[in-house]
Amino acid sequence: MKHRRLIPAIAACALAWLAQSAVGQEAAEGGSAEAKVIGDHVLVPVTLSTEAFRKETHLVLDYAAATPLHIYGQIFGAVRFGENEQTLKILGAEGLRLEVPREGVRPTARGSPESNLLLYLGNRYSSELKEIDVAAILGGPVLRRFALGMNLDEGRVSFTPAGEANAMDARPWAQAVITGLRTTEEGRVLAPVSHGDGRPSLMAINTAGYHSYVNAETATALGHPSGDLPDIHFGLGDQRVAFSGMAALFPADFNDDPRFSPDWLVVPGLSLWTAYRLEINPAQGYLALEPVRDSNYSEADFAFYSAAAAGDRGKLQAYLRENPEDRNVSEAAEVLFGLGLEENASVEEQMEAVDYRLSATLERMKSDWLGGTALGLHFSEERDARSALIVALAEKALEFIARSDNPGLRQQLQLMLGDRYLHAGEAEEAWKVLLAAGFNGDPQLDGVVRHELGRAYEAMGRHRRAYSSYQRALSPLVQTPPDMQESARAGMDRIRPLLDPDDPLLAEEES
Repeated sequence: MKHRRLIPAIAACALAWLAQSAVGQEAAEGGSAEAKVIGDHVLVPVTLSTEAFRKETHLVLDYAAATPLHIYGQIFGAVRFGENEQTLKILGAEGLRLEVPREGVRPTARGSPESNLLLYLGNRYSSELKEIDVAAILGGPVLRRFALGMNLDEGRVSFTPAGEANAMDARPWAQAVITGLRTTEEGRVLAPVSHGDGRPSLMAINTAGYHSYVNAETATALGHPSGDLPDIHFGLGDQRVAFSGMAALFPADFNDDPRFSPDWLVVPGLSLWTAYRLEINPAQGYLALEPVRDSNYSEADFAFYSAAAAGDRGKLQAYLRENPEDRNVSEAAEVLFGLGLEENASVEEQMEAVDYRLSATLERMKSDWLGGTALGLHFSEERDARSALIVALAEKALEFIARSDNPGLRQQLQLMLGDRYLHAGEAEEAWKVLLAAGFNGDPQLDGVVRHELGRAYEAMGRHRRAYSSYQRALSPLVQTPPDMQESARAGMDRIRPLLDPDDPLLAEEES
């Protein structure tokens, strides 16, 4: 009987031990996961989780990001924590578990680069992502706590707690283990590199974006303004491993660009990293590397980079003609368009750059890009000087608006066109497009539409219609910007003497 009494006690102890073990396993951070290189970023499918919130999404890995975890603003609004809960959990299907202190979980600001990136990735690559959005960016403060392993060629990432990995563990599989990594006060992780006859320099670890950048000033001083510096190596001295030729390098101004420092030689992107299996562990001060491809070097990359760095429109046009399917076509077309603005290229030349951009743009996103570009010019100080180009862009955008993900853009395009037609003295064309805007739209823009119709009617000499439209723009029932309210009053003052003193419009106003 005595032994029988011990059995339940032993079982209870075993169960308690197993429960404690399970809790310990659940709380342990780290693990591995699938990784997708999509849209020039490393995306990991995860679940964001608290006791009161759960969201299946994709996570961007950005080693250079200063915020621990950025969550898209509207989704952040739904995040709730349990009582006394201090962390948000990032969970993966294969046992991945990361924890981010709640004070490090922050929303993206509306219109910020982070917010725009998440929105773009989710919209542009919705099919590739199986309609699961991209809602968060995991930054350096979290990633530096781990030995981050990446084999992007196989689509894998791993997170090993930094204290559980060291350079000796990596030597059996790595071709090279580079030591001497350090972290700056700003949180950037720097690794030693050398070039030429062994001159030491620095590389800033980066996991976001395709391009691998080289310091243009250094490259030019060494006689390689196109950026293809020979004899660049990971590491210093005996541990040096060549990486020149593994990817084309994009010359960039490291002095004025806030992403860079003049003390750095290289900032690698995925064009380089996808050629390696690697492990980054700044806490233990090492970078381990094993090539998984002979080279990622692209002649098309080099042609684009050298043309863009030189600001040479002719070379950019040649690149676009010769590489119509290249991955850089969108960006090259935008660089060409920007240079055209600087050099006052003709509208015809600018629209050629636009056509290249559209050739690499999904049908449903063409009107958004055209409209955004036109609106940017319309609300700039160069609006009148660029009026013909704005009209060309807006008219082109309306050709694709029926297939757009953003049909509300139609009214903004029509209002912009109406304003530019009036600027060009084409009052009847302005009236037609503004009348259409009145049937398309956002009630909050009704006051703007009425004001703009007033301008069109006034330009056409239809004074009663103009006066009535200005009156309606001043109605308390519509929202009209203060500057347009002032303009509407001034318009009514101009027109009032032209109306019959007994006109019911004036009587209505007096009442």
